[in-house]
Amino acid sequence: FIPNSPDLSSNLQKIMAYIKKTTLENNIEAIRLVFALEKENRRATDAEHDILSRYAGFGGVKCVLNPAASLSDRKYWTQSDLPLFPLVSELHSLIRANTNTDGQYNLYFNSIKSSVLTAFYTPDVIVQALSDTLKDAGIQINRLLEPSAGIGAFVKPFESDHTEITCFEKDFLTGKILKQLY
Repeated sequence: FIPNSPDLSSNLQKIMAYIKKTTLENNIEAIRLVFALEKENRRATDAEHDILSRYAGFGGVKCVLNPAASLSDRKYWTQSDLPLFPLVSELHSLIRANTNTDGQYNLYFNSIKSSVLTAFYTPDVIVQALSDTLKDAGIQINRLLEPSAGIGAFVKPFESDHTEITCFEKDFLTGKILKQLY
């Protein structure tokens, strides 16, 4: 194992591409589901909650900023992101198919684009450690404000009959998923 070897760099690029691919696949599946739930005017089942909870936002998935309207747009993509082109194209098509106007489409997609630099969700293990520490110290949370809720990592460990929780989420699609989860 040599830290600066070309093999390591190549392997890291493959791992990062895999993580981005999995993130995009999970996000697309969750977005598709949330649109279907809205059309059917119903709440998510337990199995569907599992799908929605795999949504991870678009933090660090900068390839969604690239054009993906047609195959000719591939020329604007880097070699490392090119394998993600079909998924980003699918994301665009999914949002286009579930919006009524260009304005609504742009609202959703601009929301995604603006989250690329900011949507990094707090791992559940950290939130649970905070919750456990407060409980062990005998601190009861009566009100909780989650100003950047994502998919609600802070909701579940802190929800109880005596806790009032208020969540805000600026990304419209993430907000729809959050609403279905809680």
